[in-house]
Amino acid sequence: MSLFNIGLVLLSSILHSFWNILTQTSKNSQYFSGIKGIWIMVMALSAYLYLGISPLSSEILFWGILSGFLHGVYILCLSRAYETADISYVYPIARSAPVFVPIFSWLMLDEHLSISTFVAIGFILTAIYILHFKGKIIEGFKNLIEAMGHQDLRWAFYTLVMVISYSLVDKKGMDSFLSHFPDQPFINGVTFFFIEAVIGFTVCNIYIFIKHPSKYILQTWRAEWHKALIAAVATLGSYGLICVVLQFEALSAIVSLRQVSVLMVVYWGCWKLREPFGQQRLLAGVMILIGIFLLGSNSY
Repeated sequence: MSLFNIGLVLLSSILHSFWNILTQTSKNSQYFSGIKGIWIMVMALSAYLYLGISPLSSEILFWGILSGFLHGVYILCLSRAYETADISYVYPIARSAPVFVPIFSWLMLDEHLSISTFVAIGFILTAIYILHFKGKIIEGFKNLIEAMGHQDLRWAFYTLVMVISYSLVDKKGMDSFLSHFPDQPFINGVTFFFIEAVIGFTVCNIYIFIKHPSKYILQTWRAEWHKALIAAVATLGSYGLICVVLQFEALSAIVSLRQVSVLMVVYWGCWKLREPFGQQRLLAGVMILIGIFLLGSNSY
């Protein structure tokens, strides 16, 4: 992976961490995500009215629409997973995509990764599990395996399937975009993001208004619309940049490197709560840096 693209993914991770922090500190994260989606729709409409859009092929539209529905279902599955099972089981399952994406990328996208890239993915994923299981990885996996028989955890696995699915679809969509418009990778990325986000957040908002009283939803929207606008801009920057990099780099490496955002959120929590970083958190940071170095070494 080129150093420039590594930089874009890391910037994306910072923005991803930022909008996640805004969402987590909201009075109601689901309602907040809904109004954030409304702002993204407004931005998409504004961009279309003022800048226009190049005629898109049926292939690009197919991948964009499919991605939108997958992202919408992903949001619903993740919400349901957190409602029915403890986060300590849901989170590591949902974050396991880097384990499976290389397999499906090899089978469906004909990706061939170098040994150093595989090692880098292993370092980064292990670091995430060190953070989540507080250094007790073997014990954590034992508990996770034992809990897999719990019926409610099916939503966590549905979430994992959605992450893998939309990752593969987004890669296909961006490859198609690059083949049709090779000279405008950033415009390609933003355009594809708007297509899938408008559809995904439409699905999300329909679900929210069906499941929850509109009075409470609108109360949250009135109180946090300005905060949601900032989160919407950060989300555009976050996944828009990923869509740019998807045009040039292997999906497996990108999905793995994006997990750096987890470390950023954890370190922000340490700074905010004045907790010590601890040996496990420092070790995870070192392992992620090693992973980044190994990914970058392929650019020479």
